[in-house]
Amino acid sequence: MEKKFAISLGGGAARGAFHLGVLHFMEENNIQIDAYSGSSIGAIISASHASGVKAKEQLKIFSSKELKSVLKFNYFKNGLLKIERENKILNDLLPISNLEEMPKKVYVTAYDLKKRQLHYFDKGDSHILCMASSALIPLFKPISYENMYLIDGGLFDCLPIKVFEKQEYEVFAIDLFPKSHKKIKKLSFNPIRYIKKGLFTQLYENHSHSILNANTYLGSYEIRDYSMFTFKELNNCFNFGYKEAKKIFLSNKSTLKV
Repeated sequence: MEKKFAISLGGGAARGAFHLGVLHFMEENNIQIDAYSGSSIGAIISASHASGVKAKEQLKIFSSKELKSVLKFNYFKNGLLKIERENKILNDLLPISNLEEMPKKVYVTAYDLKKRQLHYFDKGDSHILCMASSALIPLFKPISYENMYLIDGGLFDCLPIKVFEKQEYEVFAIDLFPKSHKKIKKLSFNPIRYIKKGLFTQLYENHSHSILNANTYLGSYEIRDYSMFTFKELNNCFNFGYKEAKKIFLSNKSTLKV
């Protein structure tokens, strides 16, 4: 029996346009995705694509002025920004309100500060959980949901593939932080220092596990040339993702079902 195909999309804020370029190539070549997992921007893109929103339509939404209206200043109360969930553009991006109602399986990664527990949600409110998975502290305010206090799952598992390992999927992992975690420490803005050092170890171990155990891993080091916190480079990053997808799919035809 032919294995099903799962895709894991890593976190990386505006670098998520790279994911969209890969997904656009897959759409053009009728490559079927059976399940998705994602952290941070990867969670949003996963849930949106699984809901039927095409990659180029997502790119249009992320490039729009309307998206900025979703972000509101929070006057430094539990984060500089908060995410305004009651906004039409979120319905455009995430038209299906619950993860379990999506036609494809989706896992959204988020971390509960109360119980200090990492979750891989496959049920629940898609808007809240995707926003929670993207709540990068201290920039964004954590999100309350069902007696949990949720923040960016990418701080602990930036490339989640463990959810697929007992389900016999061929896993394709797309990494927006390739190769070296050490270079993450050198960024002028480093959210890792706001959490315990032991959790950085968890991030490193999970990331290494994903790289070693994905059936196919795409981690183009040049992605580091693209900023995480500006939307000015979205089109170029999208085109870069498309180009890298073309290379890796054509070189792995038997594995990736082209």
